[in-house]
This record gives sequence, structure tokens and C-alpha cells, in this order.
Amino acid sequence: MAGMGNERHLETGSLAPPPPGKDVVRVYGMKFCPYVQRLKLVLAAKGVKHETININLVRKPEWYFTKNPKGLVPTLEINGIYIYESDITSAYIDAVYPGRKLMTEDPLKKAKEQMLLGDHAKTIAFYKYACSSDPEVRKQGSETAKLGLGALEKFLKQAKTAFVCGDQPGFTDYMMWPHIERLGVFLPDLIPTFELVKKYFDDMGLDSAVKACRFSNELHIEFFNFEESFRAGEKRRLYDCGEVVEYSFPTAK
Repeated sequence: MAGMGNERHLETGSLAPPPPGKDVVRVYGMKFCPYVQRLKLVLAAKGVKHETININLVRKPEWYFTKNPKGLVPTLEINGIYIYESDITSAYIDAVYPGRKLMTEDPLKKAKEQMLLGDHAKTIAFYKYACSSDPEVRKQGSETAKLGLGALEKFLKQAKTAFVCGDQPGFTDYMMWPHIERLGVFLPDLIPTFELVKKYFDDMGLDSAVKACRFSNELHIEFFNFEESFRAGEKRRLYDCGEVVEYSFPTAK
């Protein structure tokens, strides 16, 4: 979990942080965002040291839009350059920093993995259904997720490898994992219905990058409960669940 960054989420009215030092990698994120987790997994797998500034996505700091005009996360800042979108930032880190290359250079394999990511969108879609208090809507989410997991089961069967990318997790595995992790929490009975996906889920859980960036089921549920309260009409969403680390620079005016 430490790999996700426990820094407090800065919000509207906060002071902008000072720029990172020369060649320092800074990630602007949100602790529980699965798209930020994609980038964090790649950083962990590559062993890239970085610092984290967390952003309250409901009450975004005014200054954050100078880093990312869309106001979304994740955003990378390196030597005054800003890069955003989870897949783009992750691919950049893999291409620029030393260590094991996570993205395949085989054109056919890359094409097959990209098609699988397209099917994975069905797995991602379950999350919005999981946030509903309506049992029928949740059931619809389960049925949607089954389609995505079915595509993964078929891929693993044809590939005859433990992971999507081969004998060890790679780029596509890390792009898929954050939502699969959450699926294991909120629809725990679904993954075991797919033999190869269940083994894949267990094997991914042993990966060092996944271990560094994974949340406990309890923390996922704690954040989810705050999320559901927010959707029900409460004024504030609480991002600072679990351990909170304060910044070394002033954040309040």
C-alpha cells in the first residue's frame, strides 16, 4: 500500500507545492484511483523512485489545472514537463527508465494484448455498478464483469502462460490489475468461477509491485463506504482513509 502514497489530498484553496528537484519524478494522483494505481505499479516494477502529491478530485486545487488542464489524475511532472493519462504516463516510464522492459516489442503480441484491454473495459465497467445500492444494478455489474473475465480466461488458455504478458507480469497485466483487484473485493465470488483467472489473480498477488501497491480489502471497503455516502448526498468525500502523511512544505494559506 505504501507504493500508492499516503500523502494528504490537497484541495481547493491549498497552496501549490514547490516544483520537484532536478530529475525528480513527481506523481499527482489520488490514493484510491485505479488509474493512478496503473502508473504506480509500473513505477514499482521498474524501481523508479518518485514523490507523490495527492489531489482531492471533488474539490480540486486551483493550481492543479496548470499541471493538467483536464484536472484528472495521474499526472507526471519531470523537470517542468507534464504528462498525463494512465496508459501514456506508464508507457513513458517504461520507455525512458532502465530495467526490465514491461511492454512487448512483438507487434502481434502487442496487438493481441491491446485487443484484450478492449475487452477489459467490460471488467472496468463493473465499478460504477458496484457503487449502487440497488441489488439489480449490482447484478448487472456482475454480468458485465463476467464478459471481461471470460475474455481474460480465453486469452490465458490460448497463451498458455501464467500472465497476460508471459511468464512474469508485464505492462498489460499492470494496466488490468487495479480493477481486477477491486473486483476481488466487491464481487469476491465471481473470480473463482474462472479457473485460469483465479490462478492468475493469486499469482498476481505474489508480484512485488502488486504487493507494494495493493490495498487491504478492509481499506477498499472503508473508502467505498465513504464513496457511497458521497453519492447519497453528503457534502464531502473523504479521501484520506488509512494512514496519512503530511507534506514537508506549507499547504494552507
